[in-house]
Amino acid sequence: MSAEEWYEGAGTCYSPDGLTFLDLFDTDEYAEYRKDNLFYPFTSKEEWEIADFLLRSPLSMAAINEFLALPMIRGLKLSFSTAKELRSRAEMLPKGPSWKCQIIPSLHRTKNPIRLFWRDPVECLEALFSNPLFHDKLDFVPRHVYTAAARLTRVYSEWLIGDSAWEFQALQSQVPRGATILGTILSSNKTNITTMTGARVAHPLLLGCDFHISLTNIRMQTCMKLSSRAFLLTALLPILQYLHPNQWMRGVLEDRLIHQCLSIVLKPLMIAAEIGIMMSDPVGNACMLACVCGKTSPFTMASYLEFGDNFRHPERYFDGCAIYRLNGVHAPFWQDWPFACPSVFLTPEALHHWHKQFFDHNLQWCIAPVTGYRHYYGRITKLKQVTGRVHHDLQRYIVGLIVSAAPHQFAIAIHALMDVQYMSQSPSLDDNLLASIDQSLLTFHQNKDVIMTLGAWTSMKTTINNWYIPKLELMQSISASTCKVGALIQWSVDATEHAHVSKIKEPAQQTNNNDYDPQICRHLDQQEKLRQFAIAMTLKSEGLNHTRVTTNYFIKAKAATASHGLCPHPPRTFTAGRTAIHLNYSPTCTGMKIDDVADEFNILDLHDAISNFLDAIHGFGISGRSLIDHPSTLPFDRVQVWHTVRLQEVSFHDPCIILPVQTLHASPPCPEEYEWPQSGLRGHTICEVQLIICPMARRGSRITWRDQYLCYVHSMKVGAVHPVAGMHVLKHAKHVDGTPVGNIVPLKQMCAFISMIPELGAAADAWLTKETSTHYSLSFFLNKYFNKQLYYALYHAS
Repeated sequence: MSAEEWYEGAGTCYSPDGLTFLDLFDTDEYAEYRKDNLFYPFTSKEEWEIADFLLRSPLSMAAINEFLALPMIRGLKLSFSTAKELRSRAEMLPKGPSWKCQIIPSLHRTKNPIRLFWRDPVECLEALFSNPLFHDKLDFVPRHVYTAAARLTRVYSEWLIGDSAWEFQALQSQVPRGATILGTILSSNKTNITTMTGARVAHPLLLGCDFHISLTNIRMQTCMKLSSRAFLLTALLPILQYLHPNQWMRGVLEDRLIHQCLSIVLKPLMIAAEIGIMMSDPVGNACMLACVCGKTSPFTMASYLEFGDNFRHPERYFDGCAIYRLNGVHAPFWQDWPFACPSVFLTPEALHHWHKQFFDHNLQWCIAPVTGYRHYYGRITKLKQVTGRVHHDLQRYIVGLIVSAAPHQFAIAIHALMDVQYMSQSPSLDDNLLASIDQSLLTFHQNKDVIMTLGAWTSMKTTINNWYIPKLELMQSISASTCKVGALIQWSVDATEHAHVSKIKEPAQQTNNNDYDPQICRHLDQQEKLRQFAIAMTLKSEGLNHTRVTTNYFIKAKAATASHGLCPHPPRTFTAGRTAIHLNYSPTCTGMKIDDVADEFNILDLHDAISNFLDAIHGFGISGRSLIDHPSTLPFDRVQVWHTVRLQEVSFHDPCIILPVQTLHASPPCPEEYEWPQSGLRGHTICEVQLIICPMARRGSRITWRDQYLCYVHSMKVGAVHPVAGMHVLKHAKHVDGTPVGNIVPLKQMCAFISMIPELGAAADAWLTKETSTHYSLSFFLNKYFNKQLYYALYHAS
């Protein structure tokens, strides 16, 4: 049983009379008109829906004019007949945080005037905080979480659970008792607006509620969803060319300009950090920001000569920073912020520091001396535009593929780095897991020399004989950063990278390709008005139901149980512990004789396997007369057959989170005290599903046992963990004559989908394909890297 220690006196509600989202909405200058017509400035709900569709669409103004000129549309008698009139009505909608344009003077000549487009970050945060979509997704009070009541082992997940939130709360002596800290995320990156023509670039600054912040802390699972829209564009930082003759000086001036702009934009937040503010709830680049040159760690005092060290160097700020590789920025934007230190607010990040590091380094080390991927046309070295999905697929299989072909020390080094990456992505880490991360990182450093000995660390033309890899040094900060700011997976830039597309590139496509910044701001302002108006209309007219969820078979199973005869019997959807099981309504085959099924699917022992299964469940204490009069006689002779079954699990860390549906393998009967996934492989085994059937009772009789959906499976023998790969070895269970061991198991005993990697040996057979490798290979690895759910289940049970 876990234990929690809450920070006393934080997160007090001073008054229940704060302004809600609808209160602010109704203070608009046109609110009086909406008393008679809720959808003003549009005449009706239908007209609003048409306007909303057109304004959100990528149609140009000319295309909208053509659409509105169609006889059928003109027959609707809309209150607007042109795109210009439509946009003018959209301007009458209640507005959010307003945009400002500020000219920044410069002592040095530039090609164009320096214009900064920005809006008040406090207003942006207030807009997010009052958003009713987040009303039940907020946390307010720092706390410490422990694995047990003895409070010996800490757990780190949300930002408010980390040490920094607790320490910052304790140091806030200037704010009243009951106040709590407010954290923000800043994401900044240069984004190409156009290609081929002009190569225009924008430098957006996205500001979002911290995944877990004080008075209005949006939780990790919500903020990481792209559909949550938890990030608002706060500024467009200027990109320009200085005309200084010295190229190095031009870079210094550009870096100083970024910090100057950030100081302007974030000044309201700095004031709020010093004196505090009252709010109502709803009911670049790391090196440039840290002011160090390239090839220097933004977190610690390590230079590029020390990136390969197997320990963490001292933190950079504030001691001794002056004598280390500064980049010329004399006034960093964070210098006057309370408690601001780059070693805290710059954290390791999954997308670039782990996934990109894997592709740029780990994978390249494996390709040259070891193996390739036949899954990709033209081999992996021909891959050009590599997506996150490709990174994911490569990480799943690399260890299993190289372990038999590479020297053991090499495979151990790659295996250790993969463990670091998988463990670091856990949404909930404890002290034991952090110790395992540090140990795996140490294992890599103890074995890394073999990579250079094999000549695997190469550039385009030559072999590299150093460890000047910044991302490798950043891994030394994983444990320290986790203790300070919580699980690092919540700081992944997946959501903000996507936001750069939706907030910059897509709005840029609606411009006239000239003077982008003000047009982008106007477009975003219009889109936010439409979004806020849609939320308000939903709240006022029918109540809020905004959540889009994946198919939830747990709910469908509950509905099927409560239907009382309206659904087929037995139900096609049902639950077994933490797993929901779903079969298609119509079987693949129905009414087939058992002997015909055995012949068609080449399952010669199907009859005997079913007979043995029925004997077994009768032996487990089923009351009443025997279901089988003779060992060779079955109480049915026809079955329904399914080829697929869908399984759905809940998250290992949070059972409230429903995972995507998968087609999973079966496991034979096991004692009920072993519950997946907490028990790992204890009490479970691995099988290959060959057939899914449902017995059909003979006319005038009934089938009385509980588990009426059955699977015919081929069993796998689970061996010990391979000392190099760190994965269980699997082999087909076979009879003396070499035929596979078949069993019948209830469908309810399926627990999880697993992936097997054939043990290919020093060289893979050229005739093996992904379709035949499972059938013809003799031994396999249980691929723990296939998904994080399986990885964490095996890790915590080991």
